[in-house]
Amino acid sequence: MHFSVSRIKQLWPWLVEARFAWLTLGVIGAALIVSLRPHTSESVIRLTGLVLQLLGIGTVIWGISETRALFGHPSFSVKAKSWFERFPLRRRNIVSAAGAASFAAATCKARGYVTQGPGPNPTVDTRLDALERNVSLIHERISSTEKEMDEEFRKTAEALKNEEHQRQTEDNAIRAKLEATGTGGVHISAIGASWLFVGVVLSTAGVEIAELLN
Repeated sequence: MHFSVSRIKQLWPWLVEARFAWLTLGVIGAALIVSLRPHTSESVIRLTGLVLQLLGIGTVIWGISETRALFGHPSFSVKAKSWFERFPLRRRNIVSAAGAASFAAATCKARGYVTQGPGPNPTVDTRLDALERNVSLIHERISSTEKEMDEEFRKTAEALKNEEHQRQTEDNAIRAKLEATGTGGVHISAIGASWLFVGVVLSTAGVEIAELLN
């Protein structure tokens, strides 16, 4: 069979995908090698089973730690360190912190407009000319207002779109966390159940196994 370099490189990632299975089988295999050798004493078999049971119980702590880390909670070691640091009789350095707060000034908009008058001695022509110029100014104000409204509408639409995208991202993150909480720890539970099963068998049937080996 021809093995190319690319296929050989793909072998390690393929093996890593089943790392939890290798861990489970490796520990069980080591325990069986130690306990099922010829002329193995009962005490060795029972102690090997006890170690497997303790490892299985340890997977419970492992799963709890994984769940806490998934939701951003500190680990048990960090919480224990923080608890010991708050010991009432322990001398602590008092650090004074200075905080600064800034308040944003309220912004407001002011609008101004001008009108054209017919002059001190208005005539029909000056009145018509003033009306034409006022109409032009009104059109400019309307155009400026429409432009500002379009800009505000555009900003509002972008803000709504960004908010929708952010909410969708947060919903996906929450869904992923819920899925990981419900099913993500199955591999840890399977590892613990396998170790506990073999450990209970070795500890319970230690006498019988020792007699068979001897």
